[in-house]
Parts: sequence; structure tokens; C-alpha cells
Amino acid sequence: MKTTWNKAAWALLATPLLFASCDKEDTGKLEGAIPASGFTTTSRSVGLTTEVTFTATNQDGFLYQWEFGDGTVGSGKQVTHVYSKGGPVMPRLITAYRSGTSVSEQQTIVLPEVTDIVKNLLTGGSSRTWKLDNTANAPIVVGTEANPSEYFAGVKAGELPACQSDDEYTFSTNNVLKYDAKGETFTAGSFACLAPQTGDTNFTFGAATGAGFAQLTLARAGAFIGTTDASPTEQVYRILAIDNQKMTLRAGSGRNNGTVFTIKLAVK
Repeated sequence: MKTTWNKAAWALLATPLLFASCDKEDTGKLEGAIPASGFTTTSRSVGLTTEVTFTATNQDGFLYQWEFGDGTVGSGKQVTHVYSKGGPVMPRLITAYRSGTSVSEQQTIVLPEVTDIVKNLLTGGSSRTWKLDNTANAPIVVGTEANPSEYFAGVKAGELPACQSDDEYTFSTNNVLKYDAKGETFTAGSFACLAPQTGDTNFTFGAATGAGFAQLTLARAGAFIGTTDASPTEQVYRILAIDNQKMTLRAGSGRNNGTVFTIKLAVK
């Protein structure tokens, strides 16, 4: 079990109060040599965070305190800590023994950036196919950044046109989007199922400008995700939410009170 301490509590570890209850020899000295502190780590992605489990390799301490390298601390021989940001951190372990305290060397752990986690979910680590989520209410809404459904509140679950709901969008790690219209493309201008616009486009991927965890910008003119009139000029799609099964995109930057499309997709 992890216990999080504030800095004031952490400071107690360095004070004589910690050892007030320790047994001492008649000479008043604490007993024995001080063992070295050390630890191992394992990590995994959980949602858009990184979960790291720390395990002390030294034995017989009566208090194990951790500095996680992100400004927080914890206690326990084995603890699990969740990091919400990427980049390097340098955790360390301080162990209290009857004979004194032992401080481990700092280990450098390089945490994946949030955009890397998002891209892995988007592509499945290689390629992954998504479709509009026709099981959800309001799979596409239109509005502004301040009021995303201001202009169009969406249709009910199951009410997307068949030629739109069957479209497939496959994203790959080499930044290629493959669009398969499955016969016809729902064209927003005429609100009709017309000739398929099947095709590929490259995209750039990086941090979102504005709300979102990441964004992709389509390279080919006329390429789209979800509906043909979503962000036709900017061709920017911000990822607002994503996991292994569902994703919410927002088409358009939303700058200057511009129109945005919020689009729900699901893994095929």
C-alpha cells in the first residue's frame, strides 16, 4: 500500500525523533552497521499515465521512504506511484534501520511522453482501424470551442447514414491514414451517399494546440475523418480522449470562435 507524505512529514526522517524508540546500547550508540539501500522498478502505461512499482532490495529496515522525483514522496517496502507527465525523473530510497539511515543512489527513469502513449493507443503500436461510434448518442456534434454542440447536437445512437457509419480509418505508426469508404462516402454538402473518396494521406502528429492530449494534421487536401466538412481548411484533429476502445476527436483549432466538430470513434 502506498502512503503519500507531505514535505513536512518527510523532513522527520532526518531528525532524531525518528529513532527515539530504537533500542540502544549502554553507551548510547545505535547498534550495528548500516546496510546499503537499493531498489528495482517495473513500469506500465495506465490510460495516459505511467505506473511505476518500486521494490526495495535491502532487508530489515523498519521504515522505507521514497522520493519519486516529481515532488511527491511515499512509504513502504514496495510502492506503486503514478506519473502524469513524461520525461526523466530521478527517484531514490531512504531506509531507516536501528543503526541509522541509508540513502540509495538516484536512478534515472525516462517516462514516456503523453503524446507517445496517445500515439500507441491510436495505432495499436503498428496500425489500428477506427470507425464512427454509431452505438453512442451524438457521435458527431458541431459548434464552437466554448459550446461544442451549439450548431448541431448530433443524432441518436444508430442513426448515422449507413454509408458513413461503415467508413474505416486506419492509423499507422509511420504517420499514414488509410480511409476506406466501403463503397460510398457520405458527402456533407449534399447530405447524400456519393462516390467513394477512399484514399491515403500522411499526417503530422504532436502535442495539441489548445484542448487535447495530442493532435494530427492531415497532409492531403480533401482528406477527412468522420465527415467531409470537418476542418476542410486546417485539417487539424485534436485527440480529446482515447483508450484501447474509444476515441474522441475535435476537428478544427477552434481559434477565433471557429467551428469545431467533436467526433466519437470506436476501434473496429
